[in-house]
Amino acid sequence: MHVADTSAWVEFLRPSGSRKIQDELTHLIRAGTAAITDWIILELMVGIRSNQDSAQLLSRLIHVHRLQFPEDGWPRAWHLAASLRKKAVTASASDCLIATTAILHGAILVHCDSDYELIAKHEKDLKTLDWTKLL
Repeated sequence: MHVADTSAWVEFLRPSGSRKIQDELTHLIRAGTAAITDWIILELMVGIRSNQDSAQLLSRLIHVHRLQFPEDGWPRAWHLAASLRKKAVTASASDCLIATTAILHGAILVHCDSDYELIAKHEKDLKTLDWTKLL
């Protein structure tokens, strides 16, 4: 399973986004191995432009597998954030939540955000696929 971060979805959904990322994510969706989280959907909704239709965005994501954040995942996310901070790595709460979701589901985190590579450097359980080179 591959959970695509907001950064990858933005490139996928934007008409002027990276064609390579659009092709790669389309392949994962068709193969049934792409996933999204409710938090990522929320981040996409926060970034929606006034001329865009939220219902249309949701309809594009309806068939993508959704990974739930387990109730017992909070202590893991808290620990991740604290351990990163002790190593002088400042990760956002969103990144810690998304990384923890990927870890707990054994999913590969697909992204276009260098922060995740920094997190993965310090968190051995986080597996990533960095698409920044496809931008």
